Amino acid sequence: MRSFFFGAAAAMLILAKGHQSRQQRAPLNNRNHEKTIRNIIQPRFTRDDPLQSGNHTSNVAIIVSSSRYWFNYRHVTNALSIYHLLKRGGISDDNIILMLADDIPCNMRNPFRGKIFSRGAKNGLGDDLMEGVEVDYSGTDVTVDAFLRVLLGRNLPGEAETKGLHRRSLPNMDENTNVLVLLTGHGGDNFFKFQDGEELMSNDIASVFSQMYALKRYKEILFISDTCQAFTMADEIKVPNVYSVGSSLKGQNSYASHSDPQVGQSVIDRYSKVIKDFVDDAVTMTSSFSSPQSEETSLSLDSATVAVMDRFNLHDALVRIPMTHGDLGSNSRVGYTDSLCSRRMNEVPLSDFFAVPLEERERQMKQGQHTESASLWMSDDSLITSSILPLQEQDAPVEEECMPPPEAKASNDFQQDGISDAGMSVFDLHFILATAGLVLLMNILSRKW
Repeated sequence: MRSFFFGAAAAMLILAKGHQSRQQRAPLNNRNHEKTIRNIIQPRFTRDDPLQSGNHTSNVAIIVSSSRYWFNYRHVTNALSIYHLLKRGGISDDNIILMLADDIPCNMRNPFRGKIFSRGAKNGLGDDLMEGVEVDYSGTDVTVDAFLRVLLGRNLPGEAETKGLHRRSLPNMDENTNVLVLLTGHGGDNFFKFQDGEELMSNDIASVFSQMYALKRYKEILFISDTCQAFTMADEIKVPNVYSVGSSLKGQNSYASHSDPQVGQSVIDRYSKVIKDFVDDAVTMTSSFSSPQSEETSLSLDSATVAVMDRFNLHDALVRIPMTHGDLGSNSRVGYTDSLCSRRMNEVPLSDFFAVPLEERERQMKQGQHTESASLWMSDDSLITSSILPLQEQDAPVEEECMPPPEAKASNDFQQDGISDAGMSVFDLHFILATAGLVLLMNILSRKW
């Protein structure tokens, strides 16, 4: 009888330990991602056949949100979600051209002035995607002509010499540069709208890529379109080494994901959301904090994110995962092609377009710019971390005109959904005390018997 009581006590202690470890584990954005990450990402941390980089020497990204007006809030968050992934990959603002047609954070209807959220405002305490962002083209400057000039490296007269934050010096591009081009907004069959005033046609895309090829301005291009009938924008491309992906096929729509009652709008599109959420969840499951980040250190390169990108191929990241977990809509499918490329999409790591090359990573790491080191999440006990927050540039200049007034710093006692900032459930103490009392009671009863 005594052995029975001690066995029961041991079982209760094990349950208590498991309960605590589950509370310590960072929550995933989508619990359905867990099995897929274990099957796709985690095995590549232990195998000897990692994805091979394409040996490029630099990365450039052109991100365009071409829609105006408050009801297109989600198109800005689409662009900024990808922007922050690039920053976590160590790509600097000098190599990212960000074009936002509408200043949504400063819109008069925005209840949280100067901020924009893709995962819920949470009374203004959510993850602000505008933090540390450097916008290169905004408002009426976001035009088809400006977009094409950026790709071809052709400044308007005097534009490159303009001083200040928005000097618009264009990034250097050559035959060893990998280029990411992202379009998000409204579109249709073979066209993409710029502010409802003009259209970028699929033959314009084909023409500018052909000119870039002739001018030796890229090694490989990843062209992503997140709009209705998105994949039709790649119909005319005939130059080599351009990976094209569209969030919908001809005759299909690209849908918004969800709305936030405090914002009053749909806050992100389904395709962009699943890419960002899956990468964040993969980082959560394969990372542990190695050392705290000092306030003086730039949060540019996140080595845990890069480690995931190194093991995540383009086809899985941009096609397979959105089709499996994205809930894109019953009549929407992702279109893609790598037919004129020297490598297949399932051979290309996501880091070839979303992270700096190896030499630049090593340089940034020597400067202490990384915050995490990758490790396997082999059991519930192997991950003790806090919720993943977007990593943002801290020392970028901030415009003053639209920033909200200073507010009191949030209390450390702030709790949400039953989880405290310390990462432990408010019910843990009660659970542990109840377990200890049960063990004590069993010990007393065992002595009597």
